[in-house]
Amino acid sequence: MAAGDTATAEERRVVTVLFCDLVGSTALSGRLDPETLRTVTLRYFALMRARIEEHGGTVEKFIGDAVMAVFGVPVRHEDDAHRALAAARGMVTGLDGLNAELAREHGVRLAVRIGVNTGEVVVSVDPAARQALVSGEVVNIGARLEQHAGAGDILIGPATLHAAGPSAVTESAGALSLKGVGVPVPAHRLVALHEDDPERVRRFDTPFIGRAQEMAELRLLLRKLETDPRSHLVTVYGEAGLGKTRLLREWLRDCPAYGEGRCRPYGETGSLSPLAEAVRQVLAAVGEEAALTALPAPERTEAEQALRLLRAGLLADGTPSPSADDTLMALACLLDALARERPVVVVLDDCHWASGPLLDMADRLLDELDRSPVALVCVARPELLESRPGWGSGRMRSASLLLTPLTREEAAALADELVEVAAHRQGVLEGALDRAEGNPLYLEHLTAMAAECDDLPLTVHALLGARIDALPPEERTLLQVAAVLGREFQRADLTELAGAEEPAGPADSPGGLLRGLVRRRLIEAAGRTLSTRSVLRFGSALVQETAYRGMAKKVRARRHEHAARVLADHDAGDAAVGSHLARAHRLLSELGVHDDDSDALRARAAGLLTRAGAAALARSDLPWADDLLTQARELAAPGEPFAGEAARRLGETKVARGEPERGRELLAEALGAADRTGDRLGAAHARLALTALDPRHGSAAEVAEAALPLFTGAGDDQGIARACVRIAQDRQRRGLHAEAEESLRRALDHADRADAEPERALALGAVGISLWRGPTPVARAVARCEELLTAHGAGRPTVRATLGCPLAVLLALQGRNEEAHERLAEAARLARGLGYAESALFVPLFAAEVEAVTGTTARRLALLEEAARAGRELGATGALPGIARERARILLDGGEPAEALALPDPERAGLPPAESADAYGLRGRALALAGEGDPARVCADRAVAAAGATDSPVVRGTAALDLAHTLRALGLSADAAREAGTALGHFAAKGHRPGTDRASAFADENTATARGADRPAGREGRTG
Repeated sequence: MAAGDTATAEERRVVTVLFCDLVGSTALSGRLDPETLRTVTLRYFALMRARIEEHGGTVEKFIGDAVMAVFGVPVRHEDDAHRALAAARGMVTGLDGLNAELAREHGVRLAVRIGVNTGEVVVSVDPAARQALVSGEVVNIGARLEQHAGAGDILIGPATLHAAGPSAVTESAGALSLKGVGVPVPAHRLVALHEDDPERVRRFDTPFIGRAQEMAELRLLLRKLETDPRSHLVTVYGEAGLGKTRLLREWLRDCPAYGEGRCRPYGETGSLSPLAEAVRQVLAAVGEEAALTALPAPERTEAEQALRLLRAGLLADGTPSPSADDTLMALACLLDALARERPVVVVLDDCHWASGPLLDMADRLLDELDRSPVALVCVARPELLESRPGWGSGRMRSASLLLTPLTREEAAALADELVEVAAHRQGVLEGALDRAEGNPLYLEHLTAMAAECDDLPLTVHALLGARIDALPPEERTLLQVAAVLGREFQRADLTELAGAEEPAGPADSPGGLLRGLVRRRLIEAAGRTLSTRSVLRFGSALVQETAYRGMAKKVRARRHEHAARVLADHDAGDAAVGSHLARAHRLLSELGVHDDDSDALRARAAGLLTRAGAAALARSDLPWADDLLTQARELAAPGEPFAGEAARRLGETKVARGEPERGRELLAEALGAADRTGDRLGAAHARLALTALDPRHGSAAEVAEAALPLFTGAGDDQGIARACVRIAQDRQRRGLHAEAEESLRRALDHADRADAEPERALALGAVGISLWRGPTPVARAVARCEELLTAHGAGRPTVRATLGCPLAVLLALQGRNEEAHERLAEAARLARGLGYAESALFVPLFAAEVEAVTGTTARRLALLEEAARAGRELGATGALPGIARERARILLDGGEPAEALALPDPERAGLPPAESADAYGLRGRALALAGEGDPARVCADRAVAAAGATDSPVVRGTAALDLAHTLRALGLSADAAREAGTALGHFAAKGHRPGTDRASAFADENTATARGADRPAGREGRTG
C-alpha cells in the first residue's frame, strides 16, 4: 500500500455476520444483585465467544447484552456461512449446560435470539485500527433479523441460506419489513444443520463426464492390488471444484471394500477422526464378524485384540489412545486381517486440511502394511504440497493424479445436464462456460444462478476468497495489483505498478512474490520461464474477478489511475489507458467524489476511448468498437470535442451491427451536436451516414458531392473514401459503371491512406459489382477481382467477404460453379464472424445470382425471401424494390405475370436508368401476356431506351431480351428474333454465358417460328 494511505487497509469482501442478544435481560437485572448479574453475564459472554471462535468467527464487539460476530475476517473460509450457522446452533444448545448451572446456583435461566446475514461489506484489515471490523447494509440487516427472532430462534437472510446450501434445513419466516431497509427481506428460521458433506452441497445426479484417463489409472490400481498384494499410495490432486470427490465416487463403485473419511478445517473431533471414520466404513463393508471369523485362530485373536484397542481410542473419539504407536500397530493388524479376502481401499478426502498427526499416521501405516493389499487414496488440493512438500515422493508404489479442467466440449455436455430451463439455455451455456473455464463446481453454481443474476455466486466467491486470503499478505497485495491490470498483462507493467505499493523489503521483491503466485497456479506465464518480458495471465478469470472485487473502491480507483500512467509510458494504446481512466472515474463517482481531478479523469478517458473506438471501427472490430464508444459517449459531457464524434462513431457501429433505429438516433444526436458547435466536418460525416438510413436528410449522392470538397480541404482520407463510394453507388444505380469505377479507384486510394477497413472493403465490393455488371468482359473481370484480392485481401476478412460475393457470381458466369460456391461459403462464414448485420442481406442476394446459373428456381426464390426478410429487419428498405423485381422476373419466366403486374408503375417511381430498364422490361412482358399490346410495346421500348443510357451490357442485353419476349407474346416472332439477336450481341460482348445461351436459344426458336409462319400453305406437307 502507499505509505499513509489508510484506504488500503480496507477491503471489500463477502462475510457472514451474526448478532446474538439475551431475551428478557431487563427483568434479569431486576432480579439479581449487580455482582451476581456481572458474573452471570461474563459466563454468558465467555460461552458465546467460545462457540464463535471454535468455528473460526471473530467477536467484533459486545453491545450491552448483545454479541456481534463476523465470519470471514480476518481470514475468509469457503464455508463461512455454514460456520456461522454452526456457531449459532452451538450458542443456542450451549446454553442448556450453562442454564443447568445457573438454575442451580442462582435460580435463573438465559435465552437468546440470533440473526445471521451474508453479503459484501467493507472490512478493516489493519489490526491496529481502532474501528469496527465491518460496515455496510449487511450488518444492519443482520441486527434487524436478530430483533425479529423469538427466544431460541435463529433467523437468517436469503444470502446466508444460499451460501450455506442444502446443509441448512429451514422454514420460512416470511418477508420482514426491517427498519432502515427499503424492501422486505425474505427471512428463514434455522431448523437443523447438517455437515457440509459433498453429497449435500454438490450435484451427483448428472452423468459422469470426462476423466477417462484418471478413471483408467484408478482401475489399474485395483488390478495391481489383486495381482500383487502390496500397499499403495495414490494422491489425487486438483483445485477446488474440479471433481476429485466425484471421480472417487464413480471409481469406488468397483471397490469391494472401502472406507472414506473426510478431513475438516475446524471442529471438536480428534485429530485422527477422518481415519477412524474410514475404518468404521471398511468394517461395515466387509462385515467384521465374518471377516474375523474366516481368519486362522492365532491371527483372529490378534485382530480381535487390535479391534478392542481401537474401539477404546481411535474408533471412539478419533484420538491415538493409548498412544500413537499402539494405535498404529493395532490399525495395521486390523487392516491386514480385513484385506486377506479382498483388497481394502482407505480414502482420506480433503487432505489439504489434514492434521500433522493424521498425515504422519497415514505415512507410517503404509510402511507397516507393505505386504498387504491396502490402498491409501488421498484427495487433496495442491495446497497439501505447501505443508508437506515431499508428500509421496521417494515412496515405492506411490502415484499422483492431477485433475485439470474439463475440455470445452466436456463442460458443454455437463452444462446441458445442469441447465433445466430451456428458455435461458443459450445464455447460460455461453456465459457460464466462459466463466467456469472447465471447473465443474463453478459451472454448477453459475448455471444455477444464471436465471437470477449475472453476479458471481456467493459459494464460488467464498471458495476463491478463502484461497486468496490464505496467501501471505505481500502476495495477496501483488495478486490484487495484477487484478487491476486484467486477465492478461505484461510482467513489466505489473512490476512498475507494484512498485507504487509500500515496499515489503528486498527479500519480498515483486519478482520473488510473483514466483509464489505462479507456483500456486494463481498466475500463469506464457513461456516456460519468468522473464522481464513475460506475458502473464490469471489461471482463472474468476480468481481475477474475486481478487479485484476484494479491494476497496478507493484503492481500485487509485490503482487504475496509476495503471493508466504506467501503460501510457509503455505505449499500451488508447483503449488500455482510457479504460483504466474510465474505471477510476466510475469508482470515484460511485463513492460520491466529484471534483476537478475526477472530472479531468473523465474528460481524458472520453477522448482516449473515442479515439480507440474509432480505430476499432476502422479495423472492422465491431463488438470492441461498440464497447469503447459506448463508454466514451457516456463519459463525454455535452459540448466537449469528443461528445459528437463518440455519438457519431457509435451510431455507425450500431447501424453496422443491425440496430438501425438506435444508429439513426445517435447519428441525429451527433449531427445536432456538430451543428451547435460549428463542427462542419463532423456534421458532414453524420449527414452522409444518415442519408443511407433516412431519405429526409437528402440524396446520398448529393450530400456526398457537397461534402467531398470539405473532406478534401481537411485532408480527411476516410471522409473522401466514404463520399467517393456513395457517389460511385449512385452511378452504379444509374448503370454508369465506368464512371463508378473511376470514383471507386479514388475511394480505394484514400481508404488505404486512412487504413480504414470498412471503407476499403466497401470500395472493393463496389468495384466487384461494377466488374460484374459493367462493360468489362467476364474473363477480364474475374482476373481483376483476383488481382484485387491478392493485393488487398491478405489478412483482411472484411475485404474477402465483400469482394468474394461478386467474384462468386463472375465465376459462375464462367461456368466455374464449384469455385463460385466456395467463394460464397467463405464470404458467408467471414461475414458472420465479423458481425456486420448487412451480410444477412447481401450474402443471400449474391447467392441467388449464383443459383440463377447453377441452381433451381425454388432455391433462388427462397434466397430472395431470406434477403427480403433481412432487409425489412435491418430497415434497408432501399433494397426491397430490387428484390421484388427479381422475384417477379423469376415467376414471369415461369409464365406467372401477376407479381410483375403488381409492381409499382415505373413511370411514377422515378427510378434511375438501370433500375428503370428492369422495371419497364418486366412490365412490358407482363402486359403483353395480359393481352395489352400497345402499353406493352411502349414499356418494352422504354426499357431499351433506359438501358441505352447505361454502359452495362447486362442491363442492355436484359432489356433487349425483355423486348423480344414482349414481341413474341404479341405474335411478332421475326421482330422478337431480331431483338434476341441484339441481346445476344450484348451478352456475348460481356462474355455472359447464361445470357448468351438464353438469347441464342430464344433467337433460334423465334427465327424458326417466323420462317414457319412465312411458308406457303401448299408446301407445309412436303418432305425433303
